[in-house]
Amino acid sequence: MNDNSIDSDQFRRACGLWGSGVSIVTTVDAAGTPYGLTMNAVSSLSLNPAMFLVCVDNGSDTLPPMLESRVYCVNILTQQQQDLSNRFAKKGQDKFSGVTWSSGVTGAPIIAQTLISLECEVSNVYEGGDHQIFCGVVRGLVSNEAADAEPLLFYSGRYAELVKS
Repeated sequence: MNDNSIDSDQFRRACGLWGSGVSIVTTVDAAGTPYGLTMNAVSSLSLNPAMFLVCVDNGSDTLPPMLESRVYCVNILTQQQQDLSNRFAKKGQDKFSGVTWSSGVTGAPIIAQTLISLECEVSNVYEGGDHQIFCGVVRGLVSNEAADAEPLLFYSGRYAELVKS
């Protein structure tokens, strides 16, 4: 069924009302060059085995290296990393210049001082409209839960803050 009656801009605005965390998904190409993009289309998928999924736009510069390397890292950002989120949301620049990162067990870049970094090995890739859906088994996990950092959130087209009750 192909129903094009919903305007894509209207759908984007409606989806923006779903508050989400902000992450930078990273990978490497065969030469070890790092790639990454800001996204909120990520989700835990399974506990046993531990799996995480990401949805990557077909026009993304990061898509070909992810398909090639079959690894990615979901770096979940803190409020203090908003500038980093903005940097990785753009195309065509050296996004990793001046960014502290290390290679994890999969080889995918782990960005320093994130809230959580989940290294994944791709188990399946599915077509999903104008995106590719990557399902990955978590092979490594770095958590900074003791760092007293707040997550970077996105809501209604802009960054938002967590209010604890």
